[in-house]
Amino acid sequence: MNYYHRNSDKTIRIITKAYDKAIKDIEEEIQKIFDKFAKDGKLSPEEARKILNEKVTNKELDEIRGIAYTTEDKEIKRYLMSRLNGPACRGRMTRLEALKEKVYIECKRIADVEIQASEKQYIDTINQAYYRNIFDIHKGLGIGFDFASIPTKTIEQILKNPWSGKHFSSRVWKNTDILAEKLTEIIISGFMSGKSYYHMAKELEEYTEYGKYAAMRLIRTESTYMANMAEVESYKECGIEKYIYVATLDLRTSEICQELDRKVFKVSEAEPGRNLPPMHPNCRSTARSYISEEELKKIKRRARDPKTGKTYLVPGDINYKEWYERYVKE
Repeated sequence: MNYYHRNSDKTIRIITKAYDKAIKDIEEEIQKIFDKFAKDGKLSPEEARKILNEKVTNKELDEIRGIAYTTEDKEIKRYLMSRLNGPACRGRMTRLEALKEKVYIECKRIADVEIQASEKQYIDTINQAYYRNIFDIHKGLGIGFDFASIPTKTIEQILKNPWSGKHFSSRVWKNTDILAEKLTEIIISGFMSGKSYYHMAKELEEYTEYGKYAAMRLIRTESTYMANMAEVESYKECGIEKYIYVATLDLRTSEICQELDRKVFKVSEAEPGRNLPPMHPNCRSTARSYISEEELKKIKRRARDPKTGKTYLVPGDINYKEWYERYVKE
């Protein structure tokens, strides 16, 4: 499972950059207020209250709509535009309301990047886990046989399954809602208590680290789910009826994974969160094929049967890339 978690690092870096950009844009909005209204870099609570209750111009409101419109995800864009064109925004907005909307939009732009980047990575993880597991089975047996590519429909089913009670996109949405709410609290509290720009910026950056961690945890957990479900599909394709739960045994291993370690389950009864990883956030456990003597005989008979396709020997020193190029691509 470490392989798939390492593969998710690139996605995590993309999302981290989105967080950094969002917080930079929010800080710039706060800086504009200080630059325009503050004396010696400070605003009294009374001055801040007066400034934040001022109405913004229609031009400023149009600029906010323009930022929202750059969102790529259609659902997020539709929601933001309906929010900005709703009754609450038809009249003149106060500077505080405009600032709240800007913070919310920036957080939803993070969600936009996270959903797009993570879904792309999850599809790659599903494909890799499916073929890598078949490769491991072939290499372990020393013989290979024809197998079907993983169907697009199956990939979509794995992606859309709300295995933990919520789809991953819903969790991204909730996490960024919480982020927007907390960042807004920090900003309002900062203005109302007379904090400096630098003090507020520091608090915003500190809280954003929690948002980054929540995103990283979600991606690693979902990657574990995607990989294990793809491997279950590869067991079915190879005619393997059972799998063994394999925990990463170290001082960080959870009690539930310790309990499940080395237990054998039916492939037909595999259920993430119950007998298939992930069992919890940041789960590092995986599964391996459990092949009985009878199953081994069946697999070897399938490999020898000309009706099931060509049979080939799998050299012990072949690596995954060579195997994929020779037997999957061709």
